[in-house]
Amino acid sequence: MTNLHKYRRAATGRRKLAVASSLLFLSVPLATTAASVEMGDPIQGQVLFAAKSCVSCHAVRGAGGRIGPDLGRTAAKGSFFEIAADLWNHSVGMNEKIEELRMVRPSFTADELKDLITFVYFLNYFDEPGDPRYGRVLFTEKHCIQCHRAGGEGGTAGPSLEELPRGISPLRLAEGLWNHGSAMLESMRRRGLDLPQFHNTEIIDIFAYIRSQGQGRVTREFESPGDPGRGERAFKAKGCTHCHDVFGDDSNIGADLGRVELHGSVTQIAGRMWNHWPAMASAMEALDLQLPTFREGELADLLAYVYVSRYRGAGGDPLRGGAVYGDLGCAFCHGLEGEGTLGPPLNQVTPTAGAEQIIQGMWNHAPEMWEEMGAHQMPWPRFDAQELTDLLSFLVSAWQ
Repeated sequence: MTNLHKYRRAATGRRKLAVASSLLFLSVPLATTAASVEMGDPIQGQVLFAAKSCVSCHAVRGAGGRIGPDLGRTAAKGSFFEIAADLWNHSVGMNEKIEELRMVRPSFTADELKDLITFVYFLNYFDEPGDPRYGRVLFTEKHCIQCHRAGGEGGTAGPSLEELPRGISPLRLAEGLWNHGSAMLESMRRRGLDLPQFHNTEIIDIFAYIRSQGQGRVTREFESPGDPGRGERAFKAKGCTHCHDVFGDDSNIGADLGRVELHGSVTQIAGRMWNHWPAMASAMEALDLQLPTFREGELADLLAYVYVSRYRGAGGDPLRGGAVYGDLGCAFCHGLEGEGTLGPPLNQVTPTAGAEQIIQGMWNHAPEMWEEMGAHQMPWPRFDAQELTDLLSFLVSAWQ
């Protein structure tokens, strides 16, 4: 039998399985569900990043290999599922490069993969060092110098920034900027100026300059990167839920903060929040709501809540996941009931597994899967984040 005939026969079999599978999937509960996702240890993930030789191909902010993308300079990943989908889709090209370089393909336990993905997820959370020299230029260009004194020059209409300790955190500076918004808007309007907007790393560079010109004394308290539990309470108490949600039903006025794409560090996100200040102030005034202010690290807590909530992702739909299971040919090897045919049985494993365990099993099984699919002329399955979320939701609920 020719390869073409093999392919046609396999494709016909997959189409029949997909149709039959669709009938099976109608019995799956329609409620949105999710395979459980827990955060790992990013410190241990950093150790694994080196131990598993990821660093041989991937850099983190310039430190590491140049074969793959620099993981410290990509857009912030939307969730565990987005990173897992990228890792899976990357596995075929990665295998080819590993063979070319005569390296050993890494395998993972569930905890190891969880730690590694958590490490990658939080790479963008913290800032790269800012450039105080460029920050000084921006301090003038953004008209900060007209009202604030720093580096021995500047106006006196606003508070002097030379009194701040050099160790103050960027998010504390962002907090002060936000709270100062109303007075700043009025003052700049009198001068015929617009509120400054921050793009790319501009807010990091300005803050680097401000911190470089501050007092040499040490801050009295440790600056926390944020507490997501306190942040969730602040998110509600500050009225953010009137306009925003995190993986909600898209019925709110503002963007869903779970689904909108984030770029850069948490300080850069605070900068884009500042850019949103005039529109937000107008919207809250129209709704007869008080514009929130922040104190004692509340902004850091709120942003930590949004960041951590995004990691777990939106709930998956097992009905859609069943369609993915059929359309991408999973049933061809694993069976309609997950009983296993060419591939291992899933119905004895996935109903009690977490998302990390399922992804770990998929990753470790990938070389054998690649050979089997090649023998049957089947294309390698690729997922976007939502498809993977839906598939995992199906796998944990279909055979319970």
